[in-house]
Amino acid sequence: MNGGGPTVSRALRNRFEAIRQAEIERLEKKLRGLSENDRRSVEAITADIIAAIACVPERALATDVPHPALEALVRLFALEHDRAAAQ
Repeated sequence: MNGGGPTVSRALRNRFEAIRQAEIERLEKKLRGLSENDRRSVEAITADIIAAIACVPERALATDVPHPALEALVRLFALEHDRAAAQ
């Protein structure tokens, strides 16, 4: 995955969001009893959690990051697989 920190940062956020959406789908049966307002609250809260988790590596990736560190993140979070699946 070329493109440095911003590309890895975007891929990481996309990965976290995909996990969030998969978990919402997985828990669909449990969430069915929620009102529409409660459902929107769950969506907003979980999206805020993803943003909070993603902001730490995004700040670190905003500076010049050594290529081995970027590659480690790509491998750790299987970001190369995500990029290939999106193509």
